[in-house]
Amino acid sequence: MANLSITATCNRNCTYCFARDLFARREQPIANMSPETFEHALDFLERSNIDQARLLGGEPTLHPDFPWFAAKVVDRGLRLLVFSNGLMPQAALQCLARMSDERTAVLVNVNSPEEWKAGEHEQQVATFQRLGPKVTLGFNINTPGAQLDFLLALIRQFGLSTSVRLGLAHPCWPGTNEFLHPRYYLEVGRRVAEFAAQAREVGVKVEFDCGFVPCMFPRDSLEILGEGAQDLGQRCSPVLDILPDGQVASCYPLASLHQEPLPDHYDAAWLRARFEDRLQPYRRVGVFRECVACPLREDGQCVGGCLAASMQRLRRTSCEVELPQNATTFGLRGKLAMDEDHSANGSSTNRWVAPYVDQPLAFWEKLYQDFGGFVKAVYLPLPGGPLGSGRPLQSSEYLYEFLRGSPFPASVLANSMLLPQPVEEVAPVVIEALRKLHGEIGLAGATVANLQLAARIREALPDLSITASVLMDIAQPNQVLMIEGICDTLVPASRVMRDLPALQALREAFSGRIRLIVNEGCLAGCPFRVQHFYEMGGASDNPRSLCNELLARHPWMRLTGAFVLPQHLHLYDGVYDELKLAGRVTLKDAEHYRRVLGAYIHRQPLLANEIGAGAASVLEPITISEEFFTHTLTCNRRCWECQRCPEYYDMARRKLGSRRGQ
Repeated sequence: MANLSITATCNRNCTYCFARDLFARREQPIANMSPETFEHALDFLERSNIDQARLLGGEPTLHPDFPWFAAKVVDRGLRLLVFSNGLMPQAALQCLARMSDERTAVLVNVNSPEEWKAGEHEQQVATFQRLGPKVTLGFNINTPGAQLDFLLALIRQFGLSTSVRLGLAHPCWPGTNEFLHPRYYLEVGRRVAEFAAQAREVGVKVEFDCGFVPCMFPRDSLEILGEGAQDLGQRCSPVLDILPDGQVASCYPLASLHQEPLPDHYDAAWLRARFEDRLQPYRRVGVFRECVACPLREDGQCVGGCLAASMQRLRRTSCEVELPQNATTFGLRGKLAMDEDHSANGSSTNRWVAPYVDQPLAFWEKLYQDFGGFVKAVYLPLPGGPLGSGRPLQSSEYLYEFLRGSPFPASVLANSMLLPQPVEEVAPVVIEALRKLHGEIGLAGATVANLQLAARIREALPDLSITASVLMDIAQPNQVLMIEGICDTLVPASRVMRDLPALQALREAFSGRIRLIVNEGCLAGCPFRVQHFYEMGGASDNPRSLCNELLARHPWMRLTGAFVLPQHLHLYDGVYDELKLAGRVTLKDAEHYRRVLGAYIHRQPLLANEIGAGAASVLEPITISEEFFTHTLTCNRRCWECQRCPEYYDMARRKLGSRRGQ
């Protein structure tokens, strides 16, 4: 088996895609495979006695010569398998429709219905209707709660092939995409087993891509899984992905580790052996700690799961997570090693959103060297000033240098607490600014505080990721209904950042991503917040803190702000997908910015006065223990009758004073 990746172009932007970052990082990207390279690749297949040409991308049907490539495969007497998202041009669709059903297959990877965007599903339906039984549905499981029932409905509705191919969203080494963390394999295995039973009842066969391991499934499910269970755990070998420029990777997830040129005379077995020699030192790892002593591994019945996922363990620390006590697997129960740098829904790599500060491009290049695998985007006010951003105006000396040359994706804030005009007047200006910026540099997304404006942006720019700002003040599950279908990401209200049950309720209610701001110091339910942000957003030339008098009367309230220290982040595991570092004003110093970002990424302890949280935060170097912080996450908020925070604050101040007096 070998894959021919004929184009780097794709018309989707799946967050779990392990090919996107590979193509983006190539210094001289070749978007489309040349006919000469394609012929060379077909020669390689024939020389290797491989009778099927598997075309993928990107989206392979977007290659301008796709019909010619498909015809060339048929002329060579090879079977054709196309990996597609179903959003294909008419020329490619007509070409595939004319080809023999016996010699042609199209694996269409679909996303969950809640991720379908306007127009995309209709285009996929047109593909299903035209190609019918040529189409096999594929689905990459990237969240533990993935629902699979809709696949059977699509097969029945459009007469598609009666098989489904399931895959796991694997990390690309060194882990810059979203992926399914192995800690969720048990939950996914249970869901897949239930789905396989439903599929079996309606005559649909479930097939498995690489990376699945036997221990993720209930003990009594092997018969239900059918033929697809025969090689569970054994599929992780160099698959050989031939890239558009003729280089070959062992597989996409490991493409950054090593590549080889497509040989002129040797075959696939020779090339796989070369890759296997390089990969062998990593084979002992396995995705779980238990893999080392697993009897299935010792007997050769399992290779330990996806190698790229296994290699993530080499980056991990000693933090432990208990497997569910009711997990009934193949004798594997105990503790999974989990990286302290990993969040609840996958790796914290590519999970952080960081603020723009006006520094030369060299600062961002060095930051990328240090933290590039962890930072998803850098956010900044929408250039051109059609709206405020909830913070005072910043210096912009290096802004356009950043936009032109930064190695980080950029996201923008259309985040005014109050719109200066009605939304009908503001929206066209904001949308045009977003469209222009998106066309010039591409955008990772936009954060919006006004729901009407967010809806207008979604309608005009359906592919742009939209985040519901913290200024929307969403704190209860019923509010989630208001943003569903409009916003992809939710930043919960500051007033629930220290209310873990409230965050858990939002996590359960919202189908999109949850992003937590970790170092905002605002008081929970601060009565000055609206006016404060209004003044900071441009209504005042000299915005100031409005809570000084309140904090002078009740200084202990500083302990109750919305901040989370790096050493306490693990207490939030399970309620977030992404994390945001605030501090466009407080972290303007380059070294302070770098130190705080690094501490949060690696969960290295900081004092509350060091995190850049603003005037309402703790201003003195007092220690906040985990025991006290944990108490604040689940207390009853009856502050008028509780003395826990005032007493702790006084005690911490006394300790600080005694240390200073020594």
